[in-house]
Amino acid sequence: MPTTQRIAGSFPLTLGGSLPEVEVAWEEWGDSSLPGERTVVVMPALSASCHAASTTDDPTPGWWEGMIGPGRGIDTDHWRVVCASILGSPFGSTSPLSIDPRSSHPQKRYGPRFPQITPADQARGHALLLDALGLNKVHAIVGSSLGGMQVLEFAAQFPNRLSRWISIVSTGRTTPGTVALRRVGRAAILLDPDFLGGEYELDKGPARGLRVTRELGTITYRSRDEFNQRFRWEPEPPFTPSAASFEVEQYLAAQGQRFVQRFDANCYLLLSKCMDLMNLGYGQKNYAEGVLRITAPGYVIGVDRDMLIPPTEQQHLAHLLESHGRPVKFEILSSIYGHDAYLKEYDWFGPRIAAFLAGA
Repeated sequence: MPTTQRIAGSFPLTLGGSLPEVEVAWEEWGDSSLPGERTVVVMPALSASCHAASTTDDPTPGWWEGMIGPGRGIDTDHWRVVCASILGSPFGSTSPLSIDPRSSHPQKRYGPRFPQITPADQARGHALLLDALGLNKVHAIVGSSLGGMQVLEFAAQFPNRLSRWISIVSTGRTTPGTVALRRVGRAAILLDPDFLGGEYELDKGPARGLRVTRELGTITYRSRDEFNQRFRWEPEPPFTPSAASFEVEQYLAAQGQRFVQRFDANCYLLLSKCMDLMNLGYGQKNYAEGVLRITAPGYVIGVDRDMLIPPTEQQHLAHLLESHGRPVKFEILSSIYGHDAYLKEYDWFGPRIAAFLAGA
């Protein structure tokens, strides 16, 4: 089960304001006595928790079970691995589900009053956890999607606290094309009559809007090629507009329903906007200066069929670093799994991540 670390003092936010206190839920694997130079930090994506892999206390498979463990890409026979639930998520760290200590009502949750956070804030949350663990510098940080954004922000803000980094299907600055996709997902929640301005009871939230949001998200996380190869093309009756006549419709409905059972709408809105606000150039003279704060060797990976964050964005980031003498490796994986390939293509990712962590 996760350990919860309370961070003393207020937590200032990039866009202004602060959180009066912060708690971070985290798990670890491997030998916990290993020093920072033998430690790898994994940073989760939007819908992932700190439970990246199974443990003795919690044997259920983690979201990156195929990557973390003995003999795997992130080998726990060699590395100490730490993963924290990100700020704003519904998985134990401070979020809209947390009790607001500033409220006059003792059990009042933050809900829609939770201040907007950015990947830069989440990176600082990871840094504070490492401080609490006595890890001034770690060997590597790794993340995909929103996790990859946190990796880039951490590498930019704390260039002396890591030896190398890996950012997968991520970006240094969110583009309007990606914002457009997320905008529609958020609208589905905001227009649900049960949203009630975010003041819903936890067991009576905007389930319909959250389901639609997840269905749309699933479409952007995968690829047309996978859907066309995976699902039957022939529909089955009934053929009414509301019926799931096609197998792919049934799949999307199931994905949406599962998501409703494990996620919170206010958390989703917060983290969706958080991803939109990714920008290494924020507060800098320009985007390039923000990127070039990164000095440690990096590994940037894209996927050719990624609809959400296409590989041109990873390529631009890698070329910017490389053109200014920063050590960076860049690869594109060809995969029908699109944005979600990092959760599927372990035979491809595992050896490459292992080699990069080993210094290759």
